[in-house]
Amino acid sequence: MPTLIAAIRRRPGMTHRAFLHYLHHVHGSLAAANPLRIRRYVQNHVFDASFGSEGDLTYLTEFGRDSVTELHFEDMEALTATMSDPYSREVIAPDGPHFNDLPSALALLTRPAVLIAPPTSDAGESHVKVLHFVHKPEGPGRDDVTGRWQAAHEKVLNAESQDKVLRGYIQHRQMPGAERALRHFGAGDEPAYTGVAALYYDSPEEALTHFPSYERSLRELSAETGEFYDPSRSFALYGREVTIF
Repeated sequence: MPTLIAAIRRRPGMTHRAFLHYLHHVHGSLAAANPLRIRRYVQNHVFDASFGSEGDLTYLTEFGRDSVTELHFEDMEALTATMSDPYSREVIAPDGPHFNDLPSALALLTRPAVLIAPPTSDAGESHVKVLHFVHKPEGPGRDDVTGRWQAAHEKVLNAESQDKVLRGYIQHRQMPGAERALRHFGAGDEPAYTGVAALYYDSPEEALTHFPSYERSLRELSAETGEFYDPSRSFALYGREVTIF
């Protein structure tokens, strides 16, 4: 099931609260009025974030992200048909500049691998979700990096029993193609990201306590056993899911 993931920030002069309101109630309503062949549309509303890694002399990541969009499709045919439909080109895309700082948008085409099934959201408040954008280091190929990433994640959980806090884990692994679809969000060329990890927690306190420790362990394993990501160009966004449809 291919998934388009886009991390965006608000346009200049717009508050975070006004951005989220517009994204949810205006842009989301436009999409819900004609879902085309999108199987699932989720907005992740960001309430906190971290960029780079400890010890960086300067930030190497262009930061400031307000939300992450997820568009899930049955297959690539459905994705292509949706993005080429006149409704996408003439209604959805032109609404983007009303809230999205298009030049800074970061979009990836991914394929999800569910390593720990996430919890189902209740009718009330959803679980906290950390989206970890993992930047690929120079040198190794995408497949090699992906394998090291998964192995490191599993080793961290086994060593520290961190799965007792972690309620769900999905690796959205970058896949090639769909450059035209990525430009729908304002993104440029294919980004050098291995993918995006989605980690689920019961509360903001658990997420803000557990994830930094978990990420630190990943970083140490990456340095010791073969690099799979560049922490200085990676970042994490803490948010809550809002399901549009």
